[in-house]
Amino acid sequence: MSMRSALSMILNPAQAVKGALESVPWVFSLAVSGLAFTLFFLQTGLDMKDAGTASAGKVAGFTFLGLALGTAGVALAAALAWAASRPFGQGRSLEWTVRAFCLAYTPTLIFCAVGLVFNLATGWYTAVAFGVTGALWALYPMLSIVKEMTGEKLWASLLISTFCGGLVLSAWALLGI
Repeated sequence: MSMRSALSMILNPAQAVKGALESVPWVFSLAVSGLAFTLFFLQTGLDMKDAGTASAGKVAGFTFLGLALGTAGVALAAALAWAASRPFGQGRSLEWTVRAFCLAYTPTLIFCAVGLVFNLATGWYTAVAFGVTGALWALYPMLSIVKEMTGEKLWASLLISTFCGGLVLSAWALLGI
């Protein structure tokens, strides 16, 4: 059931938000976003290593930073979205919000896994092409989540989801310097 819920975040995020998220374990949700950003930061480190600006140790360090951003960072962004949506009166719990936000990064996980294959097989720089693209794909499911939390108030949902998605991407940009 968890894998189906994760994949439905790509194909029909509104239905996933309204339906099966209650049964998805929080550990599975954190694993999705954690693994997505672990692979994203691994690609970043490999790109930097191939460009001659990072050592193998720095690549390992970036990989662990990705795990931290994908778990604690995404959970923090979810908590911010939860707090920002509270004035709109929808009663979703913080736990539900964290689970949903983590699962919103399912497209990022898929893009980063494919990007890593391309990186290792061809030597291409893939962090921007696959990692950033995957992170941007998470914004649509995130918007559906926030719309559910704000009672379908589009403008509030757009502002909150854009801020939270931008926060996570900005963290990647700052950590990758």
